[in-house]
Amino acid sequence: MSSNFVPFEFSRAEAVGGLVWLSVGALLSLVLEVVYLGAYLTMPNGVRIAFPLTVAIAWWFNKALTKTARLWSPNIFIAAIPLAVWVLGFFAFLVIGSTTGDQWLGSNIRTVALLFAGIIGGIWPFVGPK
Repeated sequence: MSSNFVPFEFSRAEAVGGLVWLSVGALLSLVLEVVYLGAYLTMPNGVRIAFPLTVAIAWWFNKALTKTARLWSPNIFIAAIPLAVWVLGFFAFLVIGSTTGDQWLGSNIRTVALLFAGIIGGIWPFVGPK
């Protein structure tokens, strides 16, 4: 049995629809990850600690999106569409912020960590252990 075994048949239109919905999910998760990237935990003594939980969520969710996309298409380039949408959305946040003056993504390590976690999570189903 192949690792890409799918227990049901589906049409090309269903596969396209599935990939569209996975891409919409990628954009929605990116928006939430960006919004909560600057989250802090306030300790009982008043000290605030950066808590970028969305970095881990980006890794995990992009991994799940790509793994699901592989069920719709065995072609690596097609299965990577949700990841590509997520990465393009990430850079759109950077460009829009620089053109409008609004800073959606800060110039800090959390932004870089979010980018790398999202990309690594998204390619993990292609290169990681089966």
